[in-house]
Amino acid sequence: MQTAFSLRRASAALALVLAAFTIPAAAAPSAALLQRCAACHGATGNTAAALYPNLAGQSAAYIELQLNNFRSGERPHAQMRAVAGQLTGPEMRELAAFYAAQPVKPQPSLDAALEQQGRRIFEHGSTGGAPACAGCHGPQGHGQAPFPRIASQPASYTLEQLKVYRDAPKFNNPLATAMKEVAVKLGEADMRAVAAYLATVR
Repeated sequence: MQTAFSLRRASAALALVLAAFTIPAAAAPSAALLQRCAACHGATGNTAAALYPNLAGQSAAYIELQLNNFRSGERPHAQMRAVAGQLTGPEMRELAAFYAAQPVKPQPSLDAALEQQGRRIFEHGSTGGAPACAGCHGPQGHGQAPFPRIASQPASYTLEQLKVYRDAPKFNNPLATAMKEVAVKLGEADMRAVAAYLATVR
């Protein structure tokens, strides 16, 4: 019950923040600007690198918010802080709108049994008390404000992020704090299963 309450409270707080970044009609990013991101995230936001996230299909408001969080240090990541620190506000909006509009490419199925286990956790929660991922991220993992899209991400990336949430001492961001409350209730096998399932979801 406390986790569900924390998620609702985080949702309300982050919805207000995300609303501030929902700015329509951004210009198309330049080729030079896109090239800065392509090495890690792919030309259309579908990465070929296992530990980098796909940006294609992600909420534009969420992408812009994360770029601002990287720049401010709210979300610690040395490489992304350096990249975001070179971007203007309009450039962030251009990139966010571009990647949000790109078609998503899910990963191929690699272990049907593991993915089925992950689907059960995603839809119904874990035996350790973690709530269903679908409750916040939507029935297909496509995201719903203020929660991001988690479908079609590389399994290794999702697994790494779940471990970060589990192991970090604390977060200042209320949404990240709520995710930590979920991650600490997932065992390693649960994390691997959920990550494997989400990678295959379009």
